[in-house]
Amino acid sequence: MKNIFVGHFDGSSVPNPGEMTIGGKITDKDGNTVCTYSRSLGQGTNNIAEYLSLVELIQYAREKGIKNIIIRGDSQLVVNQVNGAWKAKDPKMKMLRNEVLASLQFFDRWKLEHVKREFNKEADNLTR
Repeated sequence: MKNIFVGHFDGSSVPNPGEMTIGGKITDKDGNTVCTYSRSLGQGTNNIAEYLSLVELIQYAREKGIKNIIIRGDSQLVVNQVNGAWKAKDPKMKMLRNEVLASLQFFDRWKLEHVKREFNKEADNLTR
């Protein structure tokens, strides 16, 4: 993909459920940072925080006019639900998945990949 950007997202809740924080980063094809985000969102679960972080990343990418993006996260649940490999049974998860899928339609090309936590450290550090 030409003009490809890469986004990393993460969310956490301490304890679980507890105080949710989200963080993420978008870089261009040369590895230059386009934007980062990090903030607290109130009470919720790890899974909700992961979804909300993905929503935030997509919103930032759209605001920057990004059309081609690879998105990486360490939440198997979020990645597999959005990619259609797993069903979203919980009503809140289903609503968030549908919001993500609707937002992804903005992009010409997108790919959502699961990565191990050690390959998502920058986003993970932004949730602390």
